[in-house]
Amino acid sequence: MLNAQVDFGTRPDGSKARVEQANRLLREGRAGEAERLLREVLARQPRDTAAAILLGRALLAANRVDEAAELLERTVAATFRVPAELLLLRAQALLAAERVDAAIPAFHEAIAAAPHSGTAELGLAVAFGRYGQHEAAALAARGAIGKGADNPGARFVLARALFDGGHFDEAEAQFRHVLRLCPTHVPAHTNLAELVWMRSGDAAAAAAELDAALRASPTLALLRIAKARLLESAGQIERGYSALAAGLAVSPDQPDLHLAAAQLAIGFDPQRALAHVERAQRSVANRSDVIAALADTLLALGRARDVLDVTGELLRRDPDDGHAIALRTSAWRLLGDERYHVACDYGAFVRAAMLDTPPGWPDLPSYLRDLAAALHRRHALDAHAVRQTLRHGTQVSIDPERASDPAIRAFAHAIGTPVRRYLDGLGPGSDPVRRRNTGACRVDDMWSVRLRSSGHHVSHFHGRGWLSSACYVELPPGMGERDGDGWLTFGECGVPTPTALPPDHLLRPEPGLLVLFPSWMWHGTRPFRSTGSRLTIAFDLVPA
Repeated sequence: MLNAQVDFGTRPDGSKARVEQANRLLREGRAGEAERLLREVLARQPRDTAAAILLGRALLAANRVDEAAELLERTVAATFRVPAELLLLRAQALLAAERVDAAIPAFHEAIAAAPHSGTAELGLAVAFGRYGQHEAAALAARGAIGKGADNPGARFVLARALFDGGHFDEAEAQFRHVLRLCPTHVPAHTNLAELVWMRSGDAAAAAAELDAALRASPTLALLRIAKARLLESAGQIERGYSALAAGLAVSPDQPDLHLAAAQLAIGFDPQRALAHVERAQRSVANRSDVIAALADTLLALGRARDVLDVTGELLRRDPDDGHAIALRTSAWRLLGDERYHVACDYGAFVRAAMLDTPPGWPDLPSYLRDLAAALHRRHALDAHAVRQTLRHGTQVSIDPERASDPAIRAFAHAIGTPVRRYLDGLGPGSDPVRRRNTGACRVDDMWSVRLRSSGHHVSHFHGRGWLSSACYVELPPGMGERDGDGWLTFGECGVPTPTALPPDHLLRPEPGLLVLFPSWMWHGTRPFRSTGSRLTIAFDLVPA
């Protein structure tokens, strides 16, 4: 016999009316009052699932995803018979909070409670995709479509899973299917254009669907920006700018078009770029990306002291803003300020060490041969992705934890000792690198790059990381033996400046060498000529 104290999700007298009142308040835009009322209900009755669902939805709508996930997990744990709606919302909140490890089993529970729910199956597909399980993501997306969730969003999730899983023909077909269902679906347009470009290197073919959509809907700013970025990646910067200018002729006050135009014009007319930033500031002056674009254009104009003022504002907002730190160091260099050499102390911050040989291989060359073979199999496309810094090569994401190939899985072990030594060698300090050193870190992103002859990286920084890296897996014969071909460079400003800021530190590559450095440091790769390819792995680290 069940204990009389067990609650089955029913609500005491009066709570239903209060939940309905909170719902009315939400519809009227009075979210704060609704939240207070719902929290009062839950304080009296923590198992009131209707109140928890309504409050969870309100928190998600306000982008308070961690609070929503915590509330819904607590309610599920306290409730004997959990409604399918609550299970689904809990899974969605966990996914929104980037707790993917917890979201996947939560979606499985939601599907078990509502086996015919295409929405739950689609959520599982998204979670699998974020977890890097692309085959499982495609299977779940097909399941969602089979359960009736056949809409542009579901087809896009399927297409993206196929793209990430290397099924390029099927992915392209699904992206085109999305566009038949919804001709203005911006993510499908951008992904299709990128896929066609990466498979063919033909910018005109890649832009064909974008052009058709823009003829039908000339005011769609995001599509114009997508086309401009595609053309920029193909080296057609002024054509990309012209595409944006055509959009501004139709929508002269659109701030995102002005911002994108500034980013392209900076290379050939920085004064025009500044005019675009100033137009964007009229409507979105407080946006950090607009302020950063202002700093870029001021640096391109040589106004280094103004750059220090603008980056100061960005760093007040976020002391770890890598973009602002990179621009500030270049401004110091233009001014001859000694702070540049303190910040960019290459002897202290750029360090190289050989990988460890992972268990299962007799020596490092044997491991590198197997790792190179595994990576070459992953590089199945012909051109770099849109908006990447590499030229004449390809880039693919990798995740050792979830990789099927033993050599890629072992890479996490191979980098362990060099990374620990780097952290130990940093020590404490108040500068942007040392003050974040907790003695521990985790990989935020990892990828492999294969460059062919003439391949290089334009000088850039990594905005998301704390520490970045370059690990050399396979090099063409003779690389670096003359004039620094293929060498890693530091210090060259990625923004063109009136007084050139060339590299002031170079590092010669070597198979098995891992180089670690602050993510905000300008770095690039010199072009090389060879019949072979240059194969690397790179990753960003953040404090743990």
